[in-house]
Amino acid sequence: MIRALLVPAALLALAYGAVWTLRPVSWTRSAIKTGATALLALAALWAGLPGLALALALGAVGDWFLSRPHATGFLPGLGAFALGHVVYLGVLWPLAGPPGLVPSAILFAVALALMLSLWPRLGPLRLPVTAYTALSVALGLVALGLPAGALALGLLAFILSDIVLAVALFLLPEGHRAQPVLSRFLWALYWGGQAAILIGAIDVFSAIDGVSGIA
Repeated sequence: MIRALLVPAALLALAYGAVWTLRPVSWTRSAIKTGATALLALAALWAGLPGLALALALGAVGDWFLSRPHATGFLPGLGAFALGHVVYLGVLWPLAGPPGLVPSAILFAVALALMLSLWPRLGPLRLPVTAYTALSVALGLVALGLPAGALALGLLAFILSDIVLAVALFLLPEGHRAQPVLSRFLWALYWGGQAAILIGAIDVFSAIDGVSGIA
């Protein structure tokens, strides 16, 4: 059953990345984007991982809002993803060991450089974006403390997608020629990261408490 959910999820993700990510805002575009992540949430629920399912479901809610007009959708979308980060932290932090000093320093340096670049452009969004960045750093520390594998790589890809989104939204001029490439790269990192988190978590929790594996 998990495979039966992952296949249509991947097809929706491929359709969104190849075609719909560059199309204007529409209900169809929003449904395709949201459905690609919502099916991952259903797969997590079927696998017996309700915490992970909740985090992915919040990601789907965030996808919906971020696919709507920026003026009305950005803050609710950011809030949904922030709550998803909190759930991910609660579920995955117990699995992580202490992160390495050098990778942690690099993570903090990247976050600081990004915030310094964004700060003059954020205006009233400074507080929510700063809070979200702090959650992303915490999630990054979890990723750095996990064994190498799909789960850690998925978390790092998810965090990198946040960085790409910030650059695309706040640092590049509207209509910049790099926007189409960045939009597709962002989606590949984000959805691929979420899928890798799901697959990696199923394997990890299967080894811990007998949750059914993906096969």
